[in-house]
Formats: sequence, C-alpha cells, structure tokens
Amino acid sequence: MAADLADALRWIAQVLNDLAIPHQVVGGLAARAYGSTRPVADIDLYVSDEAALGRLASACGEHLRRPPERHRDEHWDLTFLELRWNGWSVEAAAASTARVWDRRTREWAPAGIRFEDSEVREVEGVRLPVMPKLQLVDYKAGLGREVDRLDLAALERPQGEERARMGRRDRSRG
Repeated sequence: MAADLADALRWIAQVLNDLAIPHQVVGGLAARAYGSTRPVADIDLYVSDEAALGRLASACGEHLRRPPERHRDEHWDLTFLELRWNGWSVEAAAASTARVWDRRTREWAPAGIRFEDSEVREVEGVRLPVMPKLQLVDYKAGLGREVDRLDLAALERPQGEERARMGRRDRSRG
C-alpha cells in the first residue's frame, strides 16, 4: 500500500468521530486488533445505516470511489461505499440492513452489529471500536473464506503465542 496504515486509520477515525457516526471495525483489521499478524488488505467497517453512509460520502467527496449502493455476492448482501485515502481502500457498510451468508447454516443472517458491544482496541497506535472477539470468530467461521481461516487460526492461538513464534523466527535469521 502507498501510505502507512496508521495514517489511514487516523484519517477515517477522525472523519467518523467528527460526523458522530457510530462505527465498528471488522474483517482483517479487527483480527489484527486481537493479535493476527497477516497483512491487512483494506479497512472494513460498519456504520449505523444508509443515512450515515450518505453523510460519510458527502464529507469525503474527493476520496469517494464507490458511492453508497446495494451489493450482493456469495458472501454479503449489504449497502456499502468505498473510499480511497493514500492508497488504502476503506469500505463502510450500513449495519442496519447488512446480511452475511453463513456457509455452516447455508442461510443469510443479519450482520448483528451492536455498536454498544464494540471493544475499543488499539490498532497501529489508533484506538478504534472493534467487533467483539467472540462475534468476530463466529462471523469469520460463517464466511469460511481462506483469509477467514487464516484469521481464525491466529485468533484461536493463546495470546502472545504468535508474537513469540515470530520472535523465534526473527532470531533464527540473525
């Protein structure tokens, strides 16, 4: 990516806070908040509803790459927008109507975002409201993509085990 992830996080957090839009970080970035070390491809988050998406789109004018619109594929049925900031894609979806395909039940399920349950975690030095860990594990288990399986493996390791493993690997190179 072109710019530092921390800079992108500070930018979007400031915009959302200035607009007083409830939000919750999900996806790979949320997994990172709980210890995953895989590279993050983009910034995924939920906001309250379509009205919040509209306000966000208006406030981010030149950074808007995809206006708020309905999207449905094999994993999601939701309304979202895409912003681009210094090489980073920021995708925000409306939680109020978002549904996720659960491969275990073979049914669409509400995303079930409860902003009041968010865990404030530090990611890349930025404090963010993040999907609760148990909900994130269930969310990723239901999606079941390869990237989700990688995150689940990291989330299920005892805390600190991945950092210790990474440290051993770094020492073995030196």
